[in-house]
Amino acid sequence: MAIQRLVLDTITDDDFELIAIHSSLASYRLAFMLNKALDLKLSRKKEDINFEYNDLLASFPLFQYDDHFQYCTYSLFGNKFQTKITSQKNSSKGLFNDNEDDAFVTKYLIPELKNVDYFLKIETEASEFSNKPLLANMLTISQIITVYMVEYNELKSKNNLIFE
Repeated sequence: MAIQRLVLDTITDDDFELIAIHSSLASYRLAFMLNKALDLKLSRKKEDINFEYNDLLASFPLFQYDDHFQYCTYSLFGNKFQTKITSQKNSSKGLFNDNEDDAFVTKYLIPELKNVDYFLKIETEASEFSNKPLLANMLTISQIITVYMVEYNELKSKNNLIFE
């Protein structure tokens, strides 16, 4: 009896560029500034990126633009989610009661890069895509502190970048 073997050489990982953005802007303002500087049309998706951490549901904003002429998909998403958690302790509510029981919890989409505020993920089918002019145009926005490329293959939580 013959032995059959299937070779899966044609399956490759998704190729995309990942740009880290440090900025204190709100997500909608950053999307607006990127649209203006890079001639994009990023728009907010109806559903955000949702992750569940123990009993907490973290929601990260997602803006996307499909460029059909250059065969690119641009995705802008936040890296930080912060929420206030109130304790369930039974305490007296006085006139000068300070809420010491309230705590803020911060969760990250990519925990290895906690200092990064936003990511711009660029999925492209073109092999000659160049990110240097894109980075230079992004640095012209005065509210952006810095931008740089990230090697996503080295990240432990690279599966969090798959949200389709």
